[in-house]
Amino acid sequence: MPVIILLVVSALALLYILLKAARKAQTKKAEELLERFRDRKVVSVKSSASFFGQESLGYSQMRGNCSLVITEDEIFSEMWLPKKSITIPIVSIVSIETPKSFLGKSRGRPLLKVVFTNESGLKDSAAWQVRDLSETVKLLKTLVK
Repeated sequence: MPVIILLVVSALALLYILLKAARKAQTKKAEELLERFRDRKVVSVKSSASFFGQESLGYSQMRGNCSLVITEDEIFSEMWLPKKSITIPIVSIVSIETPKSFLGKSRGRPLLKVVFTNESGLKDSAAWQVRDLSETVKLLKTLVK
């Protein structure tokens, strides 16, 4: 019995340490992004979004944690691992949608889907899971005229 208690306490301590480290990494990432965009008008920063992929890159992409920055003129998202980013100019946005899945991936909650014209002039899209979806949609719709 004492061994089980020791294992449970050890597991909880490890979980606490990992969660604390993850929060610190999130905060540091948000600070780095704010520094990167310091000369621009940042209207929203989401330090813990989940990227679901970019349609033109197909179904084999990994879903993953990311930071999402919205400025007056672009959406910038950077995955934590693998380190990968996407920039979507606001002027290229065709529509904002809230599907329940994207590229065959779902978490049972609506997603933020941005449909845009990519650098090749083709219709493309990207999707994220964000905590305050309705506020983010409203914000983007005010930026997209």
